[in-house]
Amino acid sequence: MSKLQQWRNKIDGLDRRLVALLNQRLATVSEIARWKAENKIAAYSPSRTAEIMHNIAAANRGPHSVAQLRRIYRQVIAASVDLQKKTRPLKRK
Repeated sequence: MSKLQQWRNKIDGLDRRLVALLNQRLATVSEIARWKAENKIAAYSPSRTAEIMHNIAAANRGPHSVAQLRRIYRQVIAASVDLQKKTRPLKRK
C-alpha cells in the first residue's frame, strides 16, 4: 500500500468518527429542541453561539486558525438551529 493510500485510509477513518460525533451532537440537539419547544424557548441563542465560538477558540491547538474553525462551526450551528426548528415535542400518551 502506498503512503498516499495509507493517509487516505486514515482520513476515511477520521471522517467516519467525525460523522458519528456530528450525529451524536445532532441527536442531543433534537433533545434540546423538544425541551425548548415545551418551554417556549427560541431555537437560536446568540449568546450560546458566542459561547461555542469561544470554546472552540480555546480548544484549538492548530494547525488550522480559529477563523477556519469558526467557518466550520457556523455550518454546524446552522444545521443544529435548522434541526431545532423542525423538531417538535414528543406527544405524551
